[in-house]
Amino acid sequence: MTASFSGAAFVYYGKGDVRLEEREVTCGPEDLLVKVLMCARCGTDKTVFAKGHKSVDPYAPVVLGHELVAEVIAVGDNVRTLTEGIGYREGRTLSPEYLDFQPGERVVFQSRVARYRNGLMLIPDPIANLSFRIDGGYAQYMRVSPDLIRSESVLRVPANVSNEAACLVEPAACALESIFATPHATGVDAQGRHQYRAGILPGGLTCVIGSGTVSMIYAALARLEGAREVHIVVRSEQKAKLVRDVLGSWVHPYVSPRLEGRTVAEHVAAEDQIVQELNALTGGGLFDDVIAACADPAAQRLMLKLYAPEGYAVGACFGGTHETVDCADIDTHHYRCAATIGTSGCSTDAMKTVLEWIETGRLSLEGFSDPRHWSFKDDPGEFLTVSGGRKPVLHPWD
Repeated sequence: MTASFSGAAFVYYGKGDVRLEEREVTCGPEDLLVKVLMCARCGTDKTVFAKGHKSVDPYAPVVLGHELVAEVIAVGDNVRTLTEGIGYREGRTLSPEYLDFQPGERVVFQSRVARYRNGLMLIPDPIANLSFRIDGGYAQYMRVSPDLIRSESVLRVPANVSNEAACLVEPAACALESIFATPHATGVDAQGRHQYRAGILPGGLTCVIGSGTVSMIYAALARLEGAREVHIVVRSEQKAKLVRDVLGSWVHPYVSPRLEGRTVAEHVAAEDQIVQELNALTGGGLFDDVIAACADPAAQRLMLKLYAPEGYAVGACFGGTHETVDCADIDTHHYRCAATIGTSGCSTDAMKTVLEWIETGRLSLEGFSDPRHWSFKDDPGEFLTVSGGRKPVLHPWD
């Protein structure tokens, strides 16, 4: 079958240039066609709009948006023949059950069709990227290409998972990816070879820097992974109230001073005061896991100061700053007492894990997104740049 639908889309042309357009989307014989139900805004999309992006601009005009939940509305006649896996499923045969897509099913997407080695995603030179090379979810309709299908990047949403939670599965999986990569030392073997356990330190103290949706997801995952206490550094009493309202009384917000427009020296002095106060709050131990869940370079400098002073702490950076950080002290890293890891996207396995945890009630993402319903009636530039507490979400049919 070949089916075509026409609908609205926010189309990216280049730095600072996103336009509302009517676009026709066609479902070919090896494609799926989906109706986008909700699409959350990734911080990368905000950066792409503000600064342009070397991995996106060559493919413009393109529709951004990869944190989405959609409904299958058309299935190409040859989809069931796409049995040869690529990327995540390289060298494997895709099952008939996976390829049996039906109209009405809800799906989410692993947005990077990557190459893999020993089960680990290779970041450079991906096969394809949804919303970079392939039109994404800031649209009413989206074509799902054979690359996405053959890499098993199309994941079905369980019936009891809400649309709000489903469109946050991808960013939650990105957070989980970095948590699962954190190498806490557990000892040495008989030869002196260091041994590690990946994940949040059970029974340890975790600190999250940031107060947005991703920060709160990190906090929820850290608690789920066994942290004894989770502290979260925010910039106002209003944001402290927000994280308590969303997460509950178990989280410990710490309100830091606002430092916009200050010199580096003033930043560093204020950060040292933050460290002293958090050191007192933790009984002098500071944190076993520190997560910088924002793109501010100063947040990553602060992260380095909040590691447990006796070492073997881990810092996770959500997304790169792509900027230098002045006055960062890396001695803790040099003396192997701490490690910093980052995440760029997520694996399909991590997305499957998040979906399972939501389905079984281990994890809830309800209330983590902005309650405002953004739509195609709104200015695309405003949607892509607005900042505040929770992640903005586009509702294409409002």
